[in-house]
Amino acid sequence: MADKTLQHSLPGVDPPKPPPDWLRPLIEAIAAIGQPLTIVIWTVIGLGVLLIVFLIVRELFGVRLGWKGGKDFKKLGATDWRPDREKARILLLDADALAAEGRFDEAVHMLLLRGVADIIARRPRLIGPALTSRDIAALPDLPEQARPAFALIAEIVERSFFGGRPVDEAGWLRAREAYEQLVLSGTWS
Repeated sequence: MADKTLQHSLPGVDPPKPPPDWLRPLIEAIAAIGQPLTIVIWTVIGLGVLLIVFLIVRELFGVRLGWKGGKDFKKLGATDWRPDREKARILLLDADALAAEGRFDEAVHMLLLRGVADIIARRPRLIGPALTSRDIAALPDLPEQARPAFALIAEIVERSFFGGRPVDEAGWLRAREAYEQLVLSGTWS
């Protein structure tokens, strides 16, 4: 109390001046819609929270409520899903050129990337950004006939890129044969 630099008592605050007469109708209108407006705001907030919870549950448990976002692989015929033969032949020529140079790893990886690109072209939402080639090969929407060939190519690439084992000519030939089976053979019809 002896320190005069500190404020020990607070002076009273003057009450606010009343609003002008011309502003009173606006204040009364805001007061009248205040309660319904509060209800509307809390309803919108509640719906937003429910939407967020629904989106989280949908992602966690795979709930889709009937919409698929595209054609189903099971409904597509073999010719609808299988990549274009001419593009596949060009890809095989490019991959053969890499293999002729002894770059088997790159040649097999090119086949895998093209296979993934073909799947994305047919079903853009099927492959998520965090899926590995092994995960893609196990997807239930991938056609049964395509799964073994894609899985073999993925396995060879995984062994090379992540296992540190270079692809030899035999591995390249197995991957090339699998890609040919996947694209060029008539096993899908």
